[in-house]
Amino acid sequence: MSKFNLISIDLAKNVFQVGKFFHQKLQSNKAVGRKELLTILTTSPRCKVVMESCGGAHYWARKARSVGHEVVILDPRFVKAFRVGQKTDANDVIAIAAASFSPNVRPCKSLTQAQQSLQSIERMRALAEKQKRQLANQIRGLLLEFGIVIKQSECAFRQAIPEILEDSDNGLTAGLRQCLAQCYELFKAQST
Repeated sequence: MSKFNLISIDLAKNVFQVGKFFHQKLQSNKAVGRKELLTILTTSPRCKVVMESCGGAHYWARKARSVGHEVVILDPRFVKAFRVGQKTDANDVIAIAAASFSPNVRPCKSLTQAQQSLQSIERMRALAEKQKRQLANQIRGLLLEFGIVIKQSECAFRQAIPEILEDSDNGLTAGLRQCLAQCYELFKAQST
């Protein structure tokens, strides 16, 4: 087996491209599955492991770090400048390695599991808030088409919708009333 002191990984969901380098010279460049990547990381001698920041990067960085490797996560925009030829997984591995050899490399922060969990919670909350606002705006817009105006506050919205759904003289059909009721329930669920 040839020696290597750097592992460059092009991350994916199931099939990863892994390049092994010794003193900046490519020794191997092959596609591997998830289990094989984990085996490579756990059985390889301690070395530098580089990858682009993307989905799964923090997970794989933690796995590599847990078995003693030094891990560097690079911004994909930085790596792009080092790609030669077509965008292929094999070429990406070489570009990732070349970028890591650059003297002005600026690695991304690697998140711990706790940090990643907090970031994920914040992103889910932001998405729920955005969807809640979009849902309220859509309901307002649809009702405006029927001549029903709701003031621009969440409090006014919460107060108006039940009254609108109860009013049988406002011209809304039973089907639309049912759909609006379901959307309003979704709005309330996203508010918790």
